[in-house]
Amino acid sequence: MSYKPWYYGITFAVIIALIFLLQLKKEPVLPVISKIPEFHLVDQNDDLFTLQNMDGRVWLADFIFTTCSGPCPIMTERMRTVQKDFKDYEDMRFVSFTVNPDYDTPEILSGYAHRNRADTSTWSFVTGNYEEIQNLIGKGFKMGDVDEIVFHSTQFALVDDKGNLRGYYSGTEPSEHKSLKRDIKYLLKQIN
Repeated sequence: MSYKPWYYGITFAVIIALIFLLQLKKEPVLPVISKIPEFHLVDQNDDLFTLQNMDGRVWLADFIFTTCSGPCPIMTERMRTVQKDFKDYEDMRFVSFTVNPDYDTPEILSGYAHRNRADTSTWSFVTGNYEEIQNLIGKGFKMGDVDEIVFHSTQFALVDDKGNLRGYYSGTEPSEHKSLKRDIKYLLKQIN
């Protein structure tokens, strides 16, 4: 039995196509980086905001302050873009923690949310005790400057429905938007 050269070419092309298709179906690998610790803060409505508010929901967090003229406005715009992408997902939430709680009162955060056209039905702006926020950023989210939290990370942090930190993504660069959306969808599918 003799084989034709074209047969090898077709076989090779089929194998390459199968490998490519398998890579497309591959689920993301999202390690558990840390467990978010309990916290007791308040949101833009001056309502108690705790880890239990996020139970059973996937959420994206960032750390900003309202008087920031550097990366915070960019991060807020990027967060709003992601919020729009997931507006039809009832188990998806967004949380912006202030790193300047002495200035960023609930009233200030409410105004900031309004000016930035944030949909506060799924996006909370949170403030509270400086030491608690500092602990949350450093020990829970493993981000920022532990001694001076105003020097904060520009990363988004993705948290699963059980309160586990699962990934970091640029809050200022749109290049990671596709992988962020993929990972959010993956975690949303994992909710029981």
